[in-house]
Amino acid sequence: MPSDGPSTRAILRVVAVLGGVALVIWLLWVSRGVLTWLAIAAFLAVAINPLVSVLHRRLRLRRAGAILVVYLLLTAVVAGAALVFVPPLIDAGQQAADEVPAYADRLSQSSLVQDLDREYGVLNRLETEATSALEGIAGPDTAFELASRVVNGLLALISIAVICFLLSLYGPRVRAWTLSHAEGERHERIERVCDRIYRVISGYVVGIFLVVLTGGFAAWVFLTLVGVPFALLLALWAALASLVPLVGATIGGVPYIAVAFFQSWQVGVAAIAFLLIYQQIENNVFQPVIHRFTVQLNPLWIILAVLIGANVLGVLGALLAIPAAGIAQVLIQEWWSMRRGGAPGDGLVPAEEASAGG
Repeated sequence: MPSDGPSTRAILRVVAVLGGVALVIWLLWVSRGVLTWLAIAAFLAVAINPLVSVLHRRLRLRRAGAILVVYLLLTAVVAGAALVFVPPLIDAGQQAADEVPAYADRLSQSSLVQDLDREYGVLNRLETEATSALEGIAGPDTAFELASRVVNGLLALISIAVICFLLSLYGPRVRAWTLSHAEGERHERIERVCDRIYRVISGYVVGIFLVVLTGGFAAWVFLTLVGVPFALLLALWAALASLVPLVGATIGGVPYIAVAFFQSWQVGVAAIAFLLIYQQIENNVFQPVIHRFTVQLNPLWIILAVLIGANVLGVLGALLAIPAAGIAQVLIQEWWSMRRGGAPGDGLVPAEEASAGG
């Protein structure tokens, strides 16, 4: 007699598959820290690859030696920047903390602020939060806290450096081995996907570095010229905030605009004008350069990717969201092209043409 329901073996098989999927998901969740290190190391390996390749070809260095030279150069740059910028930043942060009560007194003279203060106690809360935040940055325990963070993060830094070294060293070999086992259209498709993913990551890393460096330097020059105090500290915040896609320049500009208005309304208006002009330059110069070497993404998908990344991994997730979305777009486009049975690359718009036409 035929059975009316699934057999016991089929049920056990389904249960085993579901259990295996649940186990894989649990392992990924438990290992999310290691996977984060792997993602960071992969991005760094792609970012340093152009310099490693130049040293490898031009100076005839072994690839391992070229990677070590790049590591030494980066270490020297970071150490030099720390020696130059950290002491002034600590001094500026301490000075800003000392000036918070004076700014609160000047702010309290506004009738609107007085009404809000009587109703909600705004001034006391603002002064307390601002003072505690700045003292946390530039207080006497900063050196000890910084040392503690360095020690606590030492394992992560070493792990990322080692993984990045191995990815950079063996990445070309893995790619060549993979391509050697593919033929015809499959070979071309894999090679094209690898090239496009590499372009997404490298273009994003270079573009973000350009935006951060230029944004921070431009803000520092402007604030110094107009005489706004704490120019270096405010410029550093503007540079770090520019890492946030789409709204980073605005977020970074709010503090120095507020401080500029305390100088005078003319300086405040000039700060607003500077922010608007810089946003236009960033949107019309830097972003097209970034898009030229990456895959075009709709602003809606950028916002969704950043929000999801921020909810999953915080600030780091927001930074990795756009290249991850670009890689996903590359894979989806290639899958869709293969599913339609079109010619290799059929229906795909090259990044250069998309940038020129966008």
